[in-house]
Amino acid sequence: MSASKLFISALMASGLAMVAADDTCSGGAKISSQSDADALGSCSTYTGDITISNQVQTPLTFNGIKKVTGDFTANGAVNITSISAPLLSEIGGHFSLISINALTSLSMPTLISVGDITFKALANLQGLDFTKGVNTAGSVSITNTGLTSLQGIELNSVGQLDLTANDYLTEVNVNNMKNISGPLTISNNNNKLTIDFPNLVTAKDMTFRNTSSISVPSLANLTGALGLYGNFISNFSAPNLTSCTDVGLDSNGHLETLSLPQLTTLSGGLAISNNGKLESIDLPKLSHVDGAIDLTGSFTNVSFPALKYVHGGFNAQSTANFSCDDIEAEKEAIHGSFNCTSTATPTTIDGSSGSNDTSGGSGTSSGSSGSATSSGAAVAGFVVPSMGLTAVLGGLLSLLM
Repeated sequence: MSASKLFISALMASGLAMVAADDTCSGGAKISSQSDADALGSCSTYTGDITISNQVQTPLTFNGIKKVTGDFTANGAVNITSISAPLLSEIGGHFSLISINALTSLSMPTLISVGDITFKALANLQGLDFTKGVNTAGSVSITNTGLTSLQGIELNSVGQLDLTANDYLTEVNVNNMKNISGPLTISNNNNKLTIDFPNLVTAKDMTFRNTSSISVPSLANLTGALGLYGNFISNFSAPNLTSCTDVGLDSNGHLETLSLPQLTTLSGGLAISNNGKLESIDLPKLSHVDGAIDLTGSFTNVSFPALKYVHGGFNAQSTANFSCDDIEAEKEAIHGSFNCTSTATPTTIDGSSGSNDTSGGSGTSSGSSGSATSSGAAVAGFVVPSMGLTAVLGGLLSLLM
């Protein structure tokens, strides 16, 4: 055979090998066994989605792959006990693991970047082996898992963050988090859960239920609402927060102190109810409220010395020995209805009961059902965005006076 023919044959063989490699490393891979995972071992980058079949019966290890441009998903693979990808550093799309009750080990020690994370119904997964730490994700939703902490999630910023019904979750400490651009919901986890966002500066909506400690010392900009419902916290402080839409606190039975010393503006309203141990409500710099102010409980002191404008109504009703003298002095700032009284049966502006709650939330301290509920859950819509309606009602009442 001539040299030219040999060269052409070699070139064709090389081309066929490249085509075969391209076919193996792109498109969409369905993994039904370890041999399917091994077939991707030559792929440094897999272009497309990797889907783990719900028929898989054994642990899976993905050797060689460093990047998946699409999704990495497993839904209903109930018999998998372990998923490992030692070199995987990036998942461009969804990283979704749902209804894998047998999963006890998730090891991706080099993973740092994910499009978004959804972990749901992973009852026996107690920890994440993300040694380098995931620092980039568009959104994170972790629901009904056995996780005890978020170690391995080291985000600098995130869109939506949802941690719900994780009965063993006792610690959320994301030291590097500076920005949450979407809703933050931490709800119905272990009632001993401590939350620490030491460097969080900006956020949107923040909702906390059934927690024992919340720390947001750097929070300055909140573009949405702050809601605390049915928690076990004894104090809440946001020393640098200057403005937000709504602030709502309901059924935090252990809450004794509330500190928002720099809060000046609410583009919605303020609603505080059923916090049986909260005796003083003092917002020294609050000057402008576009919605209503609605306070019920057993407080003995209410102070808004800088208040200049309230578009909606003002309601303050307490079961304790409470004087309205200081509030009367601010009455001219209120453009809606005005009600201030000491009563055995306080009610909110919309007529709901404002009776005191000294029990805190009702979350579980252990278990795996993920069915914990909070006494604040019944008022999930009480603070946001209902303040707009409250303001309208207050304005209508003012026209009738």
